[in-house]
Amino acid sequence: MILLIKMDKVGASLLRWLTLLIWFFLMVKLTAASREVFQNENGKFLGVRLHKNHHQMVMDNGLVQVTLSSPGGDITGIQYNGIHNVLETKNREGNRGYWDVVWNVPGNHIAYDRLKGTDFNVIMEDEDQVELSFKKTWNFTNGNSSAPLNVDKRYIMRRGSSGVYLYAILERLEGWPDMDMDQIRIVFKLQNDKFHFMAVSDDRQRVMPTPRDRLDAQRLAYPEAVLLTNPTNTLLRGEVDDKYQYSCENKDNRVHGWISENPPVGFWMITPSDEFRAGGPLKQDLTSHVGPTTLSMFTSTHYSGKDLNTKYRNGKPWKKVLGPVFVYLNSISSLEDPTTLWEDAKDQMSIEVNSWPYDFPQSEDFPSSNRRGNVSGQLLVGDKYISDNPMWASYAYVGLAAPGGVGSWQREAKGYQFWVQADEEGHFLIENIRAGHYNLYAWVPGIVGDCRYDVIIYIQPGSDVKLGVLVYEPPRNGPTLWEIGIPDRTAAEFFVPDTYPTLVNKLFINQSTHKFRQYGLWERYSDLYPKHDLTYTIGISNYHQDWFFAQVPRNMGNHTYQATTWKIKFEIENVTPSTGNYTLQLALASASASELQVRFNDRRANRPHFTTRLIGRDNAIARHGIYGLYWFYSINVPSHLLRNGNNTVYLTQSRSKSPFGGIMYDYIRLEGPPDTGLISLQ
Repeated sequence: MILLIKMDKVGASLLRWLTLLIWFFLMVKLTAASREVFQNENGKFLGVRLHKNHHQMVMDNGLVQVTLSSPGGDITGIQYNGIHNVLETKNREGNRGYWDVVWNVPGNHIAYDRLKGTDFNVIMEDEDQVELSFKKTWNFTNGNSSAPLNVDKRYIMRRGSSGVYLYAILERLEGWPDMDMDQIRIVFKLQNDKFHFMAVSDDRQRVMPTPRDRLDAQRLAYPEAVLLTNPTNTLLRGEVDDKYQYSCENKDNRVHGWISENPPVGFWMITPSDEFRAGGPLKQDLTSHVGPTTLSMFTSTHYSGKDLNTKYRNGKPWKKVLGPVFVYLNSISSLEDPTTLWEDAKDQMSIEVNSWPYDFPQSEDFPSSNRRGNVSGQLLVGDKYISDNPMWASYAYVGLAAPGGVGSWQREAKGYQFWVQADEEGHFLIENIRAGHYNLYAWVPGIVGDCRYDVIIYIQPGSDVKLGVLVYEPPRNGPTLWEIGIPDRTAAEFFVPDTYPTLVNKLFINQSTHKFRQYGLWERYSDLYPKHDLTYTIGISNYHQDWFFAQVPRNMGNHTYQATTWKIKFEIENVTPSTGNYTLQLALASASASELQVRFNDRRANRPHFTTRLIGRDNAIARHGIYGLYWFYSINVPSHLLRNGNNTVYLTQSRSKSPFGGIMYDYIRLEGPPDTGLISLQ
């Protein structure tokens, strides 16, 4: 029966308001917590379902629906919270969510391999979990048409989980041909008309330009950087965009991604562990950038160059599990602040980190916690010129990596690494270590050099290795006469200038900790020192203000550059031939196509008293890093090179082919001869 009610205008208006109120209440209930939707009558999340056909596989748990190409194993669609596909549907299906590697045969040009599967298997399928495998098998008949790798890409969807887990097992068999593999990553390209706000950390979040904005922009001297001249969002006009401004250290790169305002949805890449990443905890790499694009970087030569060992030689077998990482989606009501999605993503990240290592991946190559081991101990620092007794290695970074030389971990890409930060007293506990053999490495903030425990550590399932007290004796030959900087492996304490007003990224204008991320800072050296190079006087100068963060060539105009020589002036007394040798401890935070020559009191000496020779390919200066790879030199200084009274150390960066080449210093210390009783001149 239909009941017709005749109303006056006031009654109709009230009914409309009541209808709107009911509609609003229902919308809030439906969208406020998407993970609470799609539950059965018992309050339990709906089970995971798998739909198969000849060309695609669809995993669906009621919260998220993920579509994969078959047998290629690309993610072609992610349906969530009313968005039919959060991935860019204007792209072809193979260019939305995929794995790829950058590789080459030694001596040949680089190539890209999308790691497309040729064989598909359902590894596990029940209401609680679905795990899919997409494999590619290499053999010699493939030649150089694809990377010589066996690939097993895995995707996992779990009941009640608002996202999908991804991992891959890459393998090379004995006798396979040589190759370099400079980059391994996962790429997601999101809907350009929806995802405009990017978040990388608490203090790096902003509305981003569009790909079209970059195409219409002015190209800058360094290829990836552009100046936005006619952006869709006019508030961005006059800003610089460069994906490297949003790079992050491995140890801090846990969650990043994008937010859509309508509907309010977040798309996040969560990385719960660094064990499978290359280069250790300080390795920097890309996160998210204009596209909108979100990455999971496992290996790359960013901020390291080819000094990172990505060479696979002599037919040695190799296998590595990359991941799992977690693609997480979340949503809120339209009345809430979209940035709360970031806070929720951080909460989810903490859940994933605390759940590591996961117990649900089905591959035997991914060991659960009971098939791993632990290492513990205490690290002290023994430096008699600072303290008669060993000191706590407070907050040292301590890790296990493949056996190698001192500091080799920062150039290691093939194996697994496990790092923690010690407590104030130097105590450390490294948990959930994969079975294998390792060296223990460490470095201590405020202490120069690298530490390595020489004994090989063997980890077996269930191992609990207690190393006791270890004492690191850092490089030291005599008392400190003077020092410049802080031994922390970065140039962050030195003078970082303001960039040009026409080349700013507004995000970093009032952020002193990120000031170095502005574009074009290398050019500011020529402005500040147009004719004469930097001179630093011990006891007078202040390295926070008077030591430029990077020693780069001087811009002479017309695309020509001039080598630069910095001077350190100091006084010293009682220098005699019988005094003994002095030592210059020199730590570099970065080097790119550089040669540092050191001379004492004779700038025109044909042969420098010390040279690094040509070093470095980390490109950290051009890519807005405040450090790259760490280089350390202990330079013997015979007393006959010094004088009573005034002395000068000349530091020449002799290579000047490119404005982007140069070095960043970490720390410089002049030590007197052993046991002379000399005191600091600072």
